[in-house]
Amino acid sequence: MKRRRWRSLIIVLTAIATAMVTYFGGMSDASAVPSFARKYKTSCLTCHTVYPVLNPFGEAFRRNGYRMPSKDRSMDSDAIKDEQLALGQEEYRDIFPKAVWPDQIPQAVPLSMMVNGGVSYNFPNSDAHAANGNAFTWNGVTTEFHLFGAGAFSDSLTYFAQLTLSSEGVDLETGYLLLNDIVGPRHMFNVWVGRLMNPSLTSFGLHSSYMGDVGTPAISLSGLYNPTGTFTLGQGHTDGVEANGILAHRFTYAVGWIASGAIAGLRLPTSEDVYGHLGYKIGGMSLDGEGPSGAQVADAMRPWAETSLTLDAFAYHGLSLVDNGTGVTAGTPVRQDDKIDAVGASIRLHLESLVLTSGIQYERHSSPYSGTAATAENPPNPAFPGAPDYRVGKAIAQYNELSYVVYPWLVPGIRVEYTRLTMRPDADGVDGANLIRVTPGVAFALRPNVKLVVTGSFERATGLPPSGSWGAAGGSIAPPVGTVSKLEAEQINAALAWAF
Repeated sequence: MKRRRWRSLIIVLTAIATAMVTYFGGMSDASAVPSFARKYKTSCLTCHTVYPVLNPFGEAFRRNGYRMPSKDRSMDSDAIKDEQLALGQEEYRDIFPKAVWPDQIPQAVPLSMMVNGGVSYNFPNSDAHAANGNAFTWNGVTTEFHLFGAGAFSDSLTYFAQLTLSSEGVDLETGYLLLNDIVGPRHMFNVWVGRLMNPSLTSFGLHSSYMGDVGTPAISLSGLYNPTGTFTLGQGHTDGVEANGILAHRFTYAVGWIASGAIAGLRLPTSEDVYGHLGYKIGGMSLDGEGPSGAQVADAMRPWAETSLTLDAFAYHGLSLVDNGTGVTAGTPVRQDDKIDAVGASIRLHLESLVLTSGIQYERHSSPYSGTAATAENPPNPAFPGAPDYRVGKAIAQYNELSYVVYPWLVPGIRVEYTRLTMRPDADGVDGANLIRVTPGVAFALRPNVKLVVTGSFERATGLPPSGSWGAAGGSIAPPVGTVSKLEAEQINAALAWAF
């Protein structure tokens, strides 16, 4: 009788959660890949909790270049269960360079697909409601279709690609080769080249947050200074090359050189973006899933649970071209070079099923502001260009997330992001603005490859950024001019995604 009651309760809760997604919503850009589940004949839960968030083993798999951690000097090919097609004979290795180095590909095409999207409910009388002009619409419940290709050509050469179809068109978001174990001991030196998933500024993957999807904040501090600014530290899918590695199983590093950015209408500049990252993990599974601690977990029924502390630090220099808004011709941007220097640090603490992530990012922008607009004297005489503003902008983004894995399919959590801008004094003498966003929520794994995340959004802002909106920081709140601060509940969101 008790079992029936529990089963009925779970069915009811699941039904409620599924119903909620049809009424509340938000989007998520997930990237779990069932191709790997087919390749190794294993469940998605081998690497994920509520996908795309990775458990310690999944993170080790990702850091190893999408290869299984070694056991007793095994190779990745030893773990493959899917049938492979040889591209050349093994004997070709012995006569290279007189023959092409042999390789292999899966017999079945290694493609996976994902659909995601959501809808939003804007609270009445909220700034989100005022900005959107509605409380609820069905627009966005199915927003994106992703096509993934991922696998290995050999034990040291792997690949990952992602094609996204949406109402905005088709975009090759990711497509890169991973050349692993180039020199030295296993994992010591790797080179990843192509359209990277993202710059490696921490020891964890891009989609490592239950409440916000991305681990580091998706805040464009550049966009808060200038409406045309798009640079977002640590985010985005950018062309370039990255060298990385793991030393002594616990120490990781990454250095990269990637494309600099420019808004539409401006030519791309010479690539200037470079970064470096250092990380170290204490306790728990090693970063590569190998070594003395290996890939062993304390409790096979709870593969996400461990006791560990991971420390990360990074530095970044980049260039972003923005429109300074001084042009005399409508729609034609005027180039302004905004050089960016940033540093940051983060920690991730695992206490069995409890996970706390905390980090901070500091950015200095050389000239992010828009200038004064062009003016005309006695039309139709030619307009006079405006004056650019080359003042420096400084900003801080601080983030914290606390989550607890109650069951493999149920993870409640709360995320807090704080954004602070230092800017030129306004007419009232105010020289700064800040935003606090609090996001409580629950992540559900309705199936290993079906997820639902329901979150709320509460915001408190002091002032407005120079761009006039907190949108580039994910905020909807808009304090009236002269208001010191404002606190408001904005939205209830849900995101639904499924992969196959």
